[in-house]
Amino acid sequence: MQLTKTHIALFVATLITTFLAGYLQGGTVVSGLSFSISLLFILGSHEMGHYYYGRKYGILITPPYFIPVPPPFIAGTMGAFIRIKSQITSKKALFDIGVAGPIAGIIAAIPVLIIGIKLSEIVPLQDIGEVEAIYLGDSLIFSFFVAMIYGSIEEGYDIFLHPAAFAGWIGLFVTALNLIPSGQLDGGHLVYSLLNKKFHSIISHISIFIIIVLGLGTEPIVNLLSSFNINLNIPDYLLFQGWFGWIIWAFLLVIMGTRHPPTMYEESDIGPKRKIIAVITLLIFIGSFMPVPFSLK
Repeated sequence: MQLTKTHIALFVATLITTFLAGYLQGGTVVSGLSFSISLLFILGSHEMGHYYYGRKYGILITPPYFIPVPPPFIAGTMGAFIRIKSQITSKKALFDIGVAGPIAGIIAAIPVLIIGIKLSEIVPLQDIGEVEAIYLGDSLIFSFFVAMIYGSIEEGYDIFLHPAAFAGWIGLFVTALNLIPSGQLDGGHLVYSLLNKKFHSIISHISIFIIIVLGLGTEPIVNLLSSFNINLNIPDYLLFQGWFGWIIWAFLLVIMGTRHPPTMYEESDIGPKRKIIAVITLLIFIGSFMPVPFSLK
């Protein structure tokens, strides 16, 4: 399918809203442009990965629809999506279309993240003062590049992200969200292509349960059970306050459904090369996932 006026209008609108979001972060036109261009490059790469392989397999697939959200929404967008309007032919095609987005997105996000971290500053926490600030969660990939560039950050200091670094951080977060193995998310596509309908359904429901636990937090659950004289010996490192955004995400996954439509030809095996790529994708998911993405301090 070809670009329409709707695609173009949504892209332009998202360009404006992400520019405004970046401008509010840094207070300059440069910060607005660096955030907007970086973020749309990452999101666009992700969706174009899906689109390219969809077209390669002859699937009726739309170009990406970007979703603009005006400030004060911190990112200026809710991401982008494509629509698949015909049945996918095989599990191999489903795997390739599903995996192409996250891999293209992470390939785009990493150089943006590295450049952004290099442009960021290490600041004393006392400079923030008593103002309530948004703190971002650290994924393994994000922490790795921060350590590679700055080494260990001294106590009493933290990294103040450049808008491009924040765009890279969002790229990692979006990758993790899409790779959750549930429903028709990218991760759900991969599970369905690797296993079968039954296991896809089981893993989808388990994933939603885990997301709900992440939303509630283990510490409030343990405290609640303790009030009923039910004591669980959970190690301190497993106790945490939840992030309510996961509850919303779990609700959306339930609304979207956990079922996956069958492919035209349900062959049982996708081959060893794709299984290796699946393992790599699992590592990307683990490396980009953050139990508590946002917190106020």
